[in-house]
Amino acid sequence: MRITGRGLVFDATAVEGPFRVCSFDSLLQREDGTLLVSFRRGTAKDSADGNGVICESTDDGESWSVISEGFVTEFEGVPGEVRSVELAELDDGRLLAVLLWVDRSEGDGTLRDVESDAMAPMHLLQEYSADGGRTWGDRRLLKREVVLSGPVVRLPGRGWLVTSEFSHGQTETAGRFHGAYAHFSEDGERFEATVDVVDEDPDTFFYDQRQRCCPRTGRPVAMFWTYDVHAEADIEMHMAWGAAGSLDWETPRSMGMAGQIAMPIPLQDGRLLAFYVHRHEPGSLRLVASEDEGLSWDSENELVVYSSSGLGEQGISDETTYDEFWEAMGTWSFGHPTAAVLSDGSLLLVYYAGADETCLSVHWARVEI
Repeated sequence: MRITGRGLVFDATAVEGPFRVCSFDSLLQREDGTLLVSFRRGTAKDSADGNGVICESTDDGESWSVISEGFVTEFEGVPGEVRSVELAELDDGRLLAVLLWVDRSEGDGTLRDVESDAMAPMHLLQEYSADGGRTWGDRRLLKREVVLSGPVVRLPGRGWLVTSEFSHGQTETAGRFHGAYAHFSEDGERFEATVDVVDEDPDTFFYDQRQRCCPRTGRPVAMFWTYDVHAEADIEMHMAWGAAGSLDWETPRSMGMAGQIAMPIPLQDGRLLAFYVHRHEPGSLRLVASEDEGLSWDSENELVVYSSSGLGEQGISDETTYDEFWEAMGTWSFGHPTAAVLSDGSLLLVYYAGADETCLSVHWARVEI
């Protein structure tokens, strides 16, 4: 594997004014080859003014233009922010946008209250576009009180899968626990009852699931940033293969590698790649391959796609508490790896990064595999 090109989807350093923090990016490859990248843009990673921006490329990622500056941020009369946007193309050519909306009626960017261990109200909304993502409307509520987690997955011959998660705070009668979920729709319009991707677990949190469908077998595969609640520390990344027909997944198993968010990239030739966040030193984004569906990984030959120039990320030491871990997330200066397989078989990788958390751009890299 080797990098054959690099560039910027959106250059935050060229922005005049305070809206210089881009994060939570995602990538959609349309049937005609058009690429769309959505990302959050705000004055900080955790601020009340975040909104989703969409950029388009019609030349395999060589050049990009902004086609949508944002969505309506008020919902049910309550001020909020659009924290992340995941896109999908429906059978009739329309685009579906699934939005993570966060209640910002308190006027600040707090996500989690330390005293109560409660999250700000968050809901999944859906909107549609008939002009390639330039304008949006027909807003609907998809699911209340969950967090959007990873790209919308097209299950061939079945429909679309939206994935989510939620951290349930500690109360006087129960400890905190975390769930990873999926919401299925046959037509991209009506989403059915929620199913568990991972059973709710008070001991291990399976964060930030990313799912992709294998082009060879049709099976979805999920990867998880995994956290040990009692140790208050990240553990090895986990993964699970699923069944598209029954919408159930294996019990997640360790990938044998330290990391956080990981994007699975199943290939037609049977290989499985993972584009993942290597948050511990040296901070980087890496691409690694497996020849046996993730039972083992060729870590010796993994490709470093991005290396952080900072002094080191906060919140990754063994002494970090759960509260400090949450606070540190707002300072991280790179992340959210995503990918598309281009028509020539190469990969387009997209992620956010910057010198520090006050100015973050959206980057791309092309990799020959």
